[in-house]
Amino acid sequence: MLSENTYAEYVRLYADSMLRIAVNYCKGLSDAEDIVQEAFIKLYETDTDFTDAEHVKRWLIRVTINACKNHLSCAWRRNIQPMGFAELSLTLDHASEKNFASFSEDEEASALFHAVSSLPETYRSVVHLYYYESYSVREIAQILQKKETTIQTRLMRARKMLKRQLKGAWQDE
Repeated sequence: MLSENTYAEYVRLYADSMLRIAVNYCKGLSDAEDIVQEAFIKLYETDTDFTDAEHVKRWLIRVTINACKNHLSCAWRRNIQPMGFAELSLTLDHASEKNFASFSEDEEASALFHAVSSLPETYRSVVHLYYYESYSVREIAQILQKKETTIQTRLMRARKMLKRQLKGAWQDE
């Protein structure tokens, strides 16, 4: 079991990252906050022997992603209206002003963020982990428990989708 100081340090280090991942999946701040809290409770209660801080971060990402998937698969969740992009953007600005404040100021970043948010979940999670969390393909494969070639394929397809979406958006202007 983790000491209180170590646990508090992990919360300080990884809460923002976990919240971004959860918001990316759930598209709602309150649900994302609940999921992050659940992940940190599981961290506090776990008997897992972690090798280092990076091991803890990967474990937290996996727990957060699993909790998000469970949340999204519940019957109640399927019957509610998804949040629009404007509300999602405001949610993310509120959730992490230091990391996302520039999106509202920079139109290109806003268009890119909107395009990433509109990707199907399988591609969105890979793009988020690769570009926003700076994980390698090998690390993403371990976190998502997929083959490296699957991750590479998803990244390639996501890039093509983003290129089509953004090219069309910029040609319309």
